[in-house]
Amino acid sequence: MFLSDPVELLVVAVCALGLGVLAGRTWGVRRLIRAAVNDAEVAARTDPQTGLWNRQGFEDRYNDSRDGRRKSDWPVSVLFIDVDHFKVVNDTHGHPAGDLVIGGVAHLLAQGFRERDTVARMGGDEFAVLLTGATLGDATEVAERTRSDVELLRVPAGQGDWNGTVSIGVIEIERGEEMSSALERVDRALYAAKEAGRNRVEAVGGPV
Repeated sequence: MFLSDPVELLVVAVCALGLGVLAGRTWGVRRLIRAAVNDAEVAARTDPQTGLWNRQGFEDRYNDSRDGRRKSDWPVSVLFIDVDHFKVVNDTHGHPAGDLVIGGVAHLLAQGFRERDTVARMGGDEFAVLLTGATLGDATEVAERTRSDVELLRVPAGQGDWNGTVSIGVIEIERGEEMSSALERVDRALYAAKEAGRNRVEAVGGPV
């Protein structure tokens, strides 16, 4: 039986501890508990549909990087990605087709960034990427490559393949900037990309 719910994992671990104590095998059981707790923590920060980080996972990674304590982390840039006209997919082909599109885009994003980067699904058809050690110029180049890759993507959905686009906002964060401020700024950049016609990358500078 496969358990994915964090509460279920912890219950199993606690039961195992009780059995282990009775059997005198506490060392192995402690290791099991540590693994179960780690699994529960990862599950709480992971989007179950795509396997990407969720908003909480993104926030944790952002807070770890924003102060630039590690030289390799700085500078830090953020991409905010939105699937263009996603509502049309759901309205025309239904939510199962929409789920396939989200899964296809998520897989492309997961494969397209470095292991040190944080790729997260923020909700619905919105994704965010935290790029450590990347200037605004670096991040803009990465965003343009990502936009182009999505433009070539084909996802079986409805009566045919989905061939859509994304709009991307890009910012470089200020040292110590709160995530709420960073997301507000990058959302403005994303809005500018959509206003300019979609399937575009728009980068903005520091806070105003």
